[in-house]
Parts: sequence; C-alpha cells; structure tokens
Amino acid sequence: MSRLTGLAVTVLVAAALPAVNPGRAGTAASARGSTAVTVRLAGPVRPVTPWLLGLNGVNRTGPVWDDQSFDAVLRKFAPGVIRYPGGTAANYWDWQAGWFQPGNWPGKPGKRLDDTLAVFAAAIRASGATPLYDLNTVTYGGAIGSAALSSAMLGQQLEFLRAAAARGLPVRLVELGNELYLNGFRSNPPNPHDHDYAKRFPAAADYARQMNAWTSAIHHAFPGVSVAVVATDANDVGGLTVRRRTWNSQLLPLLRGENAVTVHENLRVYHRDTAADVLALPYLHFQHFEARELKLFSSYHLAVWITEFNMTDFTHGHIYQGTWLHGLFAAEEALLFLREPDITYVGLNATAGLSAAAIFAGARGFGSGGPPTVPLALTAAGTTLSMIQAAFGRASSAQPLAFTPALTLGTTGAPALLGEALATPSGRQVLLLNLSSRPVILRLGAVFPGRFTVTEVSAASAGTRVTGPSSTIVTSSSAATTITLRPYALADVRSG
Repeated sequence: MSRLTGLAVTVLVAAALPAVNPGRAGTAASARGSTAVTVRLAGPVRPVTPWLLGLNGVNRTGPVWDDQSFDAVLRKFAPGVIRYPGGTAANYWDWQAGWFQPGNWPGKPGKRLDDTLAVFAAAIRASGATPLYDLNTVTYGGAIGSAALSSAMLGQQLEFLRAAAARGLPVRLVELGNELYLNGFRSNPPNPHDHDYAKRFPAAADYARQMNAWTSAIHHAFPGVSVAVVATDANDVGGLTVRRRTWNSQLLPLLRGENAVTVHENLRVYHRDTAADVLALPYLHFQHFEARELKLFSSYHLAVWITEFNMTDFTHGHIYQGTWLHGLFAAEEALLFLREPDITYVGLNATAGLSAAAIFAGARGFGSGGPPTVPLALTAAGTTLSMIQAAFGRASSAQPLAFTPALTLGTTGAPALLGEALATPSGRQVLLLNLSSRPVILRLGAVFPGRFTVTEVSAASAGTRVTGPSSTIVTSSSAATTITLRPYALADVRSG
C-alpha cells in the first residue's frame, strides 16, 4: 500500500452569499470575506479495493439487466459492486425463478420482470462489477421460515451461490438478509407484513445463532468469501422499537466467524430548510455513527459494509429529491464513509429508477407531474457518485484532506469543504467537494508542481433539478498553481 505524504493546498474563499432555500442560489459558510485555507493530508491511509464502491441492485421494474443500452451505461459507470437482488426483495426472493416467491409480498410489482441469474450476469459482465449476494433468510416455499427450517433454507441459498459460480460469477461477498432489525416491512397504514421479520427471528439472538451456522457453511463451500450479517445504525431515528434499539447489543457477542456487519444510511430529510442546513445532515449524523456504532463494531474486529446509502426525501412535494443538492448530499455521504478504513464497502441505493436512484429508468423520473427526464441518463446522485467511483476505481490508496481554518456551513459546525487524495498508477489525483455557495480559489502548487488538469461538475444552483446531462455544468481545463472551484461543485484534479 503506497502512502501519500507532504501534501499541502492553499485555498482562498471569496465573500459569502446570503443563505437561502435550495430553490434559490446559495448557502452561507460561517467565515466572511476572503479566507486563506490550507489543505493537508490527515487521518489514516486506506487501501482501495476494486469492490470498495458500488450500487444497490434494486431492479423490479426495469430496464432488465441484459438490456444493451442499460448495460452500456453500467459499463461507463463501472460500479465496483452490484448488490443482488437488493433491498427488501431479498427477504422474499426465489432465486430460481428470478422473482418473488409465490404470494403477495412487499415491493412486488404487478408485472413480472426476468431477474434471473442468467440475465443479471449480463450486467456483471458489462460493468465488470463484483456481485454482492443478499441471501433470503426470511421466506421459504412462499411462507415465512422458521428455526426448524433454517437448514433447508441454507441449502437452498447455497444452491443459489453455486449456480452463480457455475455461470462464472465470483462468490466473494455475501450478505445475510435485509433490515432484519425491523419488525417487518414498514408502511403507512400498517400491512400484513409488518411483523414478518420478528416472526422469522423473534430476537437478534435467534438470528445470530442461526446465521453462525450459515456463515460456517458458506465459508466451507467458498473459501475466501466474506460474509456479513445485518446490524443497524440507531442514531437520529425517531420512534425506535425495542428490537432495533437492542439489536446490536444482542447480536454482536454471539457472532462466530462472520467477517462484517451491514448498515443502511438512507438519511431522512423532513422539512424545507436552507441548503446549508440540509447539507450539514450527513456530517452531523456521521459524527454520531462514528462515535457509537462504528466504534462498537471495531471493538469486535468486524468490517462495516454500507450496503445502502442515499437521501430519503420526506418533504412535502419531495423538493430536494433529484436536485443538484441531492447529488451533493450523496457525494458528501460517500466521502465521509470512505475516510474510514473500517468501512470496506459503500453502495448507493439504488441502481435504476426514479430521481433518487443513480440512473433514470425512463422519461418520468420525477413522476407524472415533474419535468421529463432522459431515459438511462445519470441522476444528480448518479452524476456525483459516478465521478467518485471513477476516481477510486483508478486508485490503490486514499487519504482524507483536512482544511485549516475549517470553514463551516452556516452555524451547523459541518464542514463546507471535503476532499480525498488518491494514489493512482498515473500519479496523484485529488477529489474536492465544495458544499458552500462561495467560489473557492485553490492554489495547488504544493500538490502538483507542474501543470494539472481539472474536471469540475456543478449546476446553476443547488435547487436545479437534474433531468439529464444538460442540467449540469461540466468544465475541463489545464492550469498551473491556481484554479477557481465553483459553488456547489465536485472537482477531479490530476497531474499532467
């Protein structure tokens, strides 16, 4: 693992603009006037594996995985991992049918899609991704399983993994169920499935004991595979059940042989607020997660897989979903996770769908009342994550950047600037994220002694709805010493 040392960047930040809602221009950082900001390497150097970043492969409504146009987009995006079958569907999945088990299960569309391994394999070949198999630990034969049926259920899922291997798909990453710390699939009003998970696993201890046997069998069948069990992040969540509040404390002491735990970070936004306040949420939440759950998982020597992360917009009218602010929010989450070596996988939720996914499935990505979208174009979150994915896809190691003085978003205490330095075969590469409304003048002579190239992505405002490539502003330039980074922008800077 190469180590990046001696990096220093000088940043000049122009005067602040007024803080406003994201439909207008700007958020205000705390400092006023022009401020020189020095950037240095800080924190641990982490290895970058080919499967560090990826997508949650939720794909119940199409396009199908072997659609050539869809595969061309996946090839360009080049996710390191695609999770299959992804999300809630995994708890009700019949791998042989490539669809839900018989019955009326949560998330099951009215029209069946061919989501068999044979079809999914086309997307894996096109993208070069590693599959992350999310096994069905909940249902069996069209009904909720039980401890007595656990061995039979395990046998069925081992057949699934062997069938994948027979198709030439690597069996490297395996996840044992989805969000089982919940009582069941939640909806409003309550539904017949809101206690499915508690019925299958009355307590975390029941899940742990049964999954220990599954883990041992999977390791025996596929030497070198990494197996993750379901854990939870209980921070900043209202109305916690006893089950979720005590899940980790019951689960972790009983685990035997598991390699990792999975956590979901679909952060909820409920109210209209300034862009500064919304963009502060990922950082403020991560401070809680880092100090509590991440520290706890580390004490058990377990890696952490974030198999789902994104913004979940609960505001009236979904005013943030699909805006450029949404893309910045997702980029911030990703960069925060990637600075922690104990987090060994980070996956955006989800692959294709509406404006919250990475790729627009069709022309109505904002619903029937929204603006038309370009089918198979990248969404706001897809745009920023594809840029981060591409940079990390070239890297062998990464290290966070620290900014002094630390400019903040309004009075929130959250940083206005984030960044990562990457070691790549072609030289040094830096990702810089400006979450504020201010342009940033970067003096990069200490990082790149010669000339460097800059690719920058931004939008007209934080509130811009991203409907396709024409919604974002992409600039490329070559310079020496100094660049000016736009407000609300993500930049990729490389030697040469």
